[in-house]
Amino acid sequence: MENIPILLQHSGEWDDNNNFINFHVDAILIKTYWKFEQLLREIAKQLQKDSKTIVIQYAIAQGYPPITICSDMSVSVYMELKKSSAGMTTLPLYILECVDERCIWRLKASSLRAPNLFKVTDFNSVHSCLTDKRFCSQKQAVSAFVAAVVQDKLVDPKTIYTPTDIQRDIQKAYGQILPLAYAIVDSENDASWEWFFVQLRETYGQREGICIVSDRHDAIWKATSIVYPEVPHCACMFHLWNNIKTNFRKSQKQIKEVYFALARAYTVEEFNRHMAELEAIDSRVKTYLMDIGYDKWSRAHSKANRTMTMTSNIAESVNAANKHARDLPVVNLLDFMTTLIQKWNYTNRKDAVESFMKIGAKYEKILADNTILSQAMTVLPSTEFLHLIIDGQTRNVVRLHERNCSCGRFQLDDIPCPHAMAAIQKFHMDSYKYCSDYYSIDYLLKTYEIPVNPLPDETTWQIPEHVSSQVVLPPKGKIKPGRLKKKRGIGGWEGNTVTCALCG
Repeated sequence: MENIPILLQHSGEWDDNNNFINFHVDAILIKTYWKFEQLLREIAKQLQKDSKTIVIQYAIAQGYPPITICSDMSVSVYMELKKSSAGMTTLPLYILECVDERCIWRLKASSLRAPNLFKVTDFNSVHSCLTDKRFCSQKQAVSAFVAAVVQDKLVDPKTIYTPTDIQRDIQKAYGQILPLAYAIVDSENDASWEWFFVQLRETYGQREGICIVSDRHDAIWKATSIVYPEVPHCACMFHLWNNIKTNFRKSQKQIKEVYFALARAYTVEEFNRHMAELEAIDSRVKTYLMDIGYDKWSRAHSKANRTMTMTSNIAESVNAANKHARDLPVVNLLDFMTTLIQKWNYTNRKDAVESFMKIGAKYEKILADNTILSQAMTVLPSTEFLHLIIDGQTRNVVRLHERNCSCGRFQLDDIPCPHAMAAIQKFHMDSYKYCSDYYSIDYLLKTYEIPVNPLPDETTWQIPEHVSSQVVLPPKGKIKPGRLKKKRGIGGWEGNTVTCALCG
């Protein structure tokens, strides 16, 4: 097989302009067919470092955020790029070493300062302490980012109140929620959302498999098209259904079941069958959904693997957790969020350490349910990994070595579907081998290996002079008398629905 010489730049650091500086140089020969573990092991051997403490990165151009190599697919992408420009000094690998659990470069946690988006009065100079023990002034602007090693699926930005919290959450390996980023700005507008995504990209970079799911707010769509133009942006299934209910009230009862079947369909053929049913009920809804774009809300047409994430409900769950804290001053709100994430991290890591399962409880249940469904199926093997599964009147082809089934569920959910389980059970194979690594307890422990450092006492804070001397002006405009509204106003049609007999 072909050998490729790779330049290693190690023992350096990233500056503010995304340039790797103060580094030492080494080199290795690698095979084009190597997987991630082989590459990691060879680099660690060459540099005489522990493979568990190094992070491998590269940059596609000067000034661009670095891309982290963390899987077999990311190694393959790097190899293809390197083949097209095989010069020794092109696309070097940047090697960072993490000597303690606070390091893991900027991936683990970051505190970022916003432009002058949010101003408050009569606040003492305070700082939000994050896992890397850097600080950010709340006199000038407030932003706090809490992060951890997580699955590279970015979902669910959501705004909740004014001053606005902007959140990003992900579903971690256990099927629960891990807040990825948190910020407070003045309002949900184009400038604040663009700033938020800029900081997010600077912190996490551009990674393989990223997908953004939102409620289709115009500011979010504009910001992501600028900052993440190459990342698929999908719509929350439930938010889209609420829009359909508003626009097509007369036929909503008939189309509800068909719409959700459309969104959840695993194959294009299944999608087309349900779309024909929808068109027969109300052709206007088909036109409306087509104008939005099938790839925005349909699992079968999505340009990214959304796995089981079809909604932005995880943001609503975080909203419920911090509902009462939003009435507090900004300082106390950030303190509450830090304490909350600290508590969640401890509890979830403790549960993972004490667990005797190989994968999360949510996915154990899915495997068990699929095993039960597979009992009535007939397996006709063609080879060791290729099988025909007869399920009543339907026939499905399972390719275990490709983790693929013609029903579409195996490859999209990253867990064996009932047809795959029928083949696995017949030949007494290990079903966990065919589950995504992200569902495993080992990955869950990696998620929480970095603690959220508690906020120290205010008397120990060291406030820079340029922060404490800054004058914070009150917000512009007049403040309306009375208490601020905590809930949106309910329209008359919501309390007592009146519809037109003709158009609904």
